[in-house]
Amino acid sequence: MDIEVTDYKGIKVITVKGDIDMYSSPALREELIGHSSMKVSVLLVDFNKVTYIDSSGIATFVEALKHMKTYGGRLRLFGLPVGVKEIFSFSKLDKVFEIFVDIEDAV
Repeated sequence: MDIEVTDYKGIKVITVKGDIDMYSSPALREELIGHSSMKVSVLLVDFNKVTYIDSSGIATFVEALKHMKTYGGRLRLFGLPVGVKEIFSFSKLDKVFEIFVDIEDAV
């Protein structure tokens, strides 16, 4: 998994490429929690190049969302491939997370 952090219209965007699994999720957790510790108001996560996510990856996002909600921050996900979106839907997490089609909708 590769992680890239950029700015888009003044908003931090974390682009994740590859598999989000028990081996890679600690690095992703560090990135997400690091940004939420800085109390960013909105954090976008680009899933366009995510090929797989397991339960540890989902747990990483749930933890980051909980952390951000403590100060009113918003975690927005976009570009989820069909297989990844299905996992969020099956677990009903599509009702918990703000999920968008693309970056423009997420902004």
